[in-house]
Amino acid sequence: MTLESAHVLGFLLAVSLLAAGMVLIFFKLNSRDKERSEQGLKRLEEQLSLAQYQIKYRQKGLDRYNMLQYNLEDALCIQPEIDLF
Repeated sequence: MTLESAHVLGFLLAVSLLAAGMVLIFFKLNSRDKERSEQGLKRLEEQLSLAQYQIKYRQKGLDRYNMLQYNLEDALCIQPEIDLF
């Protein structure tokens, strides 16, 4: 083996190790990003579920409320007992 071929093999080994390291780093970062995305999606689904529950709860209250019997000011009062989040 000549000196030149030894340098080429050393260079190829170094490049191969760097490429393998980059691939491993990519898979690790990709896995972490996927996990974070799934957690974020789960949080959004929980918030959506809560919002849908609040909408149904308020709609039931509106359905039972007789707008002709009560004035508009009472109908639009703040309801502190309803927590959106």
